Amino acid sequence: MILFTSDLDRTLLYSASMMKKYPSDNAVTAVEYKGEKVISFMSQYSIEKLSQFHENHLFVPVTTRAIYQYERIAAFQQWLQPKYAIMSNGGTIQVDGQLDIEWGRKIQEKITTTSVSKEDFLQLFAEIRHNDWVLKEHVVDEFFYMFHINEQNVPFGELIEFERKLATIGWKLFLQGRKLYFLPIQLNKASAVAYLKSCVDYDIHVAAGDSLMDYDMLRQAGISYSPAHGELFRQYGDDSMVTWLKGKGANSADELLRQLLQMTIQK
Repeated sequence: MILFTSDLDRTLLYSASMMKKYPSDNAVTAVEYKGEKVISFMSQYSIEKLSQFHENHLFVPVTTRAIYQYERIAAFQQWLQPKYAIMSNGGTIQVDGQLDIEWGRKIQEKITTTSVSKEDFLQLFAEIRHNDWVLKEHVVDEFFYMFHINEQNVPFGELIEFERKLATIGWKLFLQGRKLYFLPIQLNKASAVAYLKSCVDYDIHVAAGDSLMDYDMLRQAGISYSPAHGELFRQYGDDSMVTWLKGKGANSADELLRQLLQMTIQK
């Protein structure tokens, strides 16, 4: 059996702006709504191929999204219904829609022993936080922070120095466009996937993702894929351990799933 762990946004799912930037070669379907507004899309080809793969193999969504954000993806809640899902950048594992209590205990213990509290982090961040560049604050499932920022006003010098301070208190940061993430160092997708791998039977682990948050997960897989439009390609595009997909946008997801299905035939 193939274990396929995949990031969601900009790997399998795409926003309207990404669809406009990289038009799909295939028909697209809305797969996520926020009220009446469509939030993300997948190509119909990707939906069909992922469904076909999941009939005999194990697909596990792995996302930085909060639980409620994952649960509004109709493609997974209504059609695919994956048995396992990893959310909160590895902080949460669901099994058949229920929280994995054992993993919850393990990750909380790791965080508590290696990182200062969220309150202590915020007190330190207050030294460089200003309203002219930090616009909104979100706590994701009580694990970490995501801030919406004004990219033009980011004090990069101060932020680099702040990143050094973070290392001394067990936190780390990721800057992705208009989003700035701060996470405890033990909170990562790779650790959650490693725990899950100890609980399931599989022959080979295939992973996919586009961002720096996905890199450790890709490095631990037997086979890994990443799209050419992602920040991972921009920083690690010379890494021969990763298969860099030629397509961009939803076309890269189609290419990924085409290769994944070919792998099942070869097996």
